[in-house]
Amino acid sequence: MILLNLPAIALLLLAGPDNNVEWNGVSHIPWLDRTPVCPIGGESFVVRFQVYADDLTAARVFVRAGSAQWVSANRTARRGPYDIWSAAVPASSPGGTLEYYFELVDGTDADYLGPQGMSDNPPAAGWIVDFATLSHAPLGATLTTDGGAIFRVWAPGATSAYVAGDFNGWNTTSLPMTRLGSDFIRKVSPPVLAGQQYKYIFQPGTIWKPDARTRAQNPNNYDNSFLIDAGAYSWGDTSFEIPAFEDMVIYELHVGTFSGRNDGLNRMGRFRDIVDRHLDHLLYLGINAVELMPVTEFDYHESWGYNPVAQWAPENAYGSPADLKYTVDRLHRAGIAVLLDVCYNHFSPTGNYLWYYDGTQHYFDSPVVQTPWGSQADFDRPQVRDYFADNILYWLEEYHVDGFRMDATRYMRDNFIFPEGQPSGWSLMQRINDQIDRRKRDAISIAEELPNDPWISYPTSAGGAGFDAQWHDAFVDNLRQELADAAYGDPEMWRIRDAIMDAAFPGGARLVRYVESHDEAAQVRLGVLLDSSNPYSIWARGRAKLGQGLTLFVPGIPMFLMGGEWLEETPFGSGWNNRIDWSKAVSRAPIVRFFRDAIAVRRSNSALRANAGCEVHHVNDSANVLAFHRWDLSGNDLVIVASLNNSDLYGYRVGFPQSGRWFEILNSQAVEYLGNGVGNGGFADTQPIAWDGMPYSAILTIPEMGLLVFRYNHPPDRVGDCNCDGVINAFDIDPFVLALTDPAGYTATYPRCNLLNADTNGDQIVNSFDIDPFVELLTGN
Repeated sequence: MILLNLPAIALLLLAGPDNNVEWNGVSHIPWLDRTPVCPIGGESFVVRFQVYADDLTAARVFVRAGSAQWVSANRTARRGPYDIWSAAVPASSPGGTLEYYFELVDGTDADYLGPQGMSDNPPAAGWIVDFATLSHAPLGATLTTDGGAIFRVWAPGATSAYVAGDFNGWNTTSLPMTRLGSDFIRKVSPPVLAGQQYKYIFQPGTIWKPDARTRAQNPNNYDNSFLIDAGAYSWGDTSFEIPAFEDMVIYELHVGTFSGRNDGLNRMGRFRDIVDRHLDHLLYLGINAVELMPVTEFDYHESWGYNPVAQWAPENAYGSPADLKYTVDRLHRAGIAVLLDVCYNHFSPTGNYLWYYDGTQHYFDSPVVQTPWGSQADFDRPQVRDYFADNILYWLEEYHVDGFRMDATRYMRDNFIFPEGQPSGWSLMQRINDQIDRRKRDAISIAEELPNDPWISYPTSAGGAGFDAQWHDAFVDNLRQELADAAYGDPEMWRIRDAIMDAAFPGGARLVRYVESHDEAAQVRLGVLLDSSNPYSIWARGRAKLGQGLTLFVPGIPMFLMGGEWLEETPFGSGWNNRIDWSKAVSRAPIVRFFRDAIAVRRSNSALRANAGCEVHHVNDSANVLAFHRWDLSGNDLVIVASLNNSDLYGYRVGFPQSGRWFEILNSQAVEYLGNGVGNGGFADTQPIAWDGMPYSAILTIPEMGLLVFRYNHPPDRVGDCNCDGVINAFDIDPFVLALTDPAGYTATYPRCNLLNADTNGDQIVNSFDIDPFVELLTGN
């Protein structure tokens, strides 16, 4: 039976031993799901496929190599919402041909998986492994079990091709390649070693080129390609689960400028620096996803990354493929997802070796489609489409990444902004997103669609491009403008309301909200925008905390740019002078702490999830105050009050949806965040006075440029506030000691408190290492 176009959660709930194989969860990609990747000489090999967890009761593989046989498959691993099944295909004739396909069984339902997809009956033909021609070898360079390697390259315009490298002394003619359709292929005998360099030579013209699918490139040696053993890295992230989209808090990070300034390195940042130097900082903040700006090989060693020359190779200046895998692995083991920013709309205008790759123009149109930043590949040509679609799968599988942000999707197809674009770009994006959904449904796909278009995040079944979310430019544009206008006392709060409740995106769950990305920060960082004379003034701090806090508390997926947590004023860029200043993580620790606490409020309150309910019920442009209600179906209620007024407001009435006590769980102007300390003493009690369309209301004290978060009938989960009375004082000492010595007794004595209120060093464990930080919180030192 086939199920199409159901939401991910529905498909997962339907999976199980129910006499029905869920087709949407089934996947087998030969170049990713065979070990070895390219079997040779009739050797035995392992095949894998994935299905939704617990969906199958049995499976087997049909194998025909002369005679036919069935080989039993077994469930061998669990990966997120999927089960991985494996089977060992027996050895066969060294020069023969082998065919295989899969039978999948769920109780009484038996279905089949072959090269054309799922079917109710056995397929007419299966996947072919041809030990004579090696036509089952993937494009690129693949090391083989005999110590050699297979090289395969798409070069339709060449009359002949050769491979040369360290393994043959760079002899230009000793290793001619064999024509295989529009490709050339060559099996090179041992010894061929990982780390050796190579290139292709095309005739006519003796054209030397790196591999189009090079896994690593050496820009310091004529852009030679490196041979990489794709399976050499030993992963330790098997228990990692990608956060739900609704729970993600994304930290945008540029590898080259994230590290290297006042952190003991004094050089360009590299992959490993992210985790070896700064993982503790990311854990302290509490973010659960990092978005790496483009990390594929680009021209020149300092760049934003949006000038790619090789989509399959990590940037050499940042480190090796193993270094990037190590970084992803460490982040996963710390519970942090990794998203990659991919740039498919153009290639670099310089260093683009795919240009006339084999002497003919087959990666690009003629005449070429030009974007504002470089030439666009020919999205109409099937092999070029495969280049990008396979690339997405490569990053998902070989590097275990958890999603993507696709750059400038407006320039991936024709539209009013880019009328010369290719209509086929839309179907390419649909194919990519359908692949992600089938292969790794829990991975997120985000579009940079500016200006926004709801269709980019509609499902492909409805004609949309299929992205899970898109950057929300209306939110960042309006919020930044009103934060800046607050300096003159005339912000328009209705614009913020409209940005929060964008009518084109009901609920806002498909939007990534931010007040500062690399694009804005390249012009002016937020603190400088808010006070150019002193980017760390009380005014800049107050408005920045409010803006960043709103990003967390409105519907949608929040995102922050590196350094924003300490109000970095250095403009974003890729050079030495653009590196963020790690000394400010210490000197501006109170602002960093606000970020940490605000993120904790976001992540610990289900009513603040991306798709939870929201209503902006109070807009006062005279007083410059806005309030909105967040809720979920479990009865969790919060009210957020934001004031861009430059003065404290006393006796200010705001509507509340329920009667009783509302605890003030966050005040952006609390003293510990370098605010003026004005607030409501930890709570507000409602009165039976209808207001703002709500049945109840409360009289509040709202601090200048303040952001207040009230939670209904539940005291704050505040680190150090161990008795949950809203303040940290001597009355917290006994409960802290109880949490330290008798956690069960603490939970029983303080049932409305979270044990992690006593986790004062933020390592998710309450132990003796929390004593000193608790004393610091208690004394203010």
